[in-house]
Amino acid sequence: MPCFKKLLGLFLVFFTCNVASFADGFNENANFAYRYGPNLSWSILGNTPFVWGQWLPQATGMLHYAWLEPLDELPYGERLELNPSYLRMDAAIELSPFYAGYLAGLGIRPFKTNPQIELNVVYESYIYMRSNLEMVTAEVEGEGRIAESWNADYIVDNIYKDDAAFDYTQLIDMAISLSYSLPKGSVLGLKFHYILSDISTDFDGKSYDYRRNIPVFSRDFLLVLDAYGRLPLTNHFAALFESSFYKTGFLRDKNTVQKESLGYGKAMLGAHFFWDDGKQNIILEVGGWKRTEERFYNGSFAQKFLVQLEYQGYFSFPFHRNFTK
Repeated sequence: MPCFKKLLGLFLVFFTCNVASFADGFNENANFAYRYGPNLSWSILGNTPFVWGQWLPQATGMLHYAWLEPLDELPYGERLELNPSYLRMDAAIELSPFYAGYLAGLGIRPFKTNPQIELNVVYESYIYMRSNLEMVTAEVEGEGRIAESWNADYIVDNIYKDDAAFDYTQLIDMAISLSYSLPKGSVLGLKFHYILSDISTDFDGKSYDYRRNIPVFSRDFLLVLDAYGRLPLTNHFAALFESSFYKTGFLRDKNTVQKESLGYGKAMLGAHFFWDDGKQNIILEVGGWKRTEERFYNGSFAQKFLVQLEYQGYFSFPFHRNFTK
């Protein structure tokens, strides 16, 4: 049985569920590879802790379509300039053993200024495929602890079994980002998300957001803050960093705490390799994560280190035009 659990853990490294997409997180390749008009990309992402334990390994595949409509001229097929302004329309599908779903959203960068402001609203819809588990979301004596259920072993031991359910979830992600362009293509940015989550479950409101790796209530909200930066070093290599902080809501019924506010932070440093005029990209990152409350964590220090690998490829449309600088 321990050997089987390790093999299943390795399997989940490649086939669990998460992606750093346009909905949340930093897309390292977007402004570099995007053209005005249609953009179609596909990506595969996976991460795992150095030592198995509390962190649930994440990975997924995504097919993403984005249309960037310029707000002044109509340079369809051309690269984005340094500080572009556009209306953005997004659609994506995700598939993993834990869930399958789609995303659709609108965004706008209204000003050709530096720093740049972008507003986004994204609707997400997923079906949990025999993967929704009842989670402990408040420390109640005799009824379990968050630190014991909010870990990889608990999820791997219970997923796809009789206590796991097919459930449906939908979310609305409202975000505002501020990015500052530096010379030679460098960028620094912040992005804030306010996410409304609604999961149809019979688990007395207790559930899990696999995409963001955190327990949530059936009706909950999440606050997410992303910080990121990218520094091109050569024509095919850039250094980057990204960090994210997640925080869920708090629910009290009279004198009873039904749900505590849960949170964790993640920070990653890495390298971005790109070629074929930015249409092929590999991102390798290492870093760590930490929960805001130590009483919600019962793992070792070594379990807090992560490694992440992503490949992202862009399809070329006939009228895409490339320019040699």
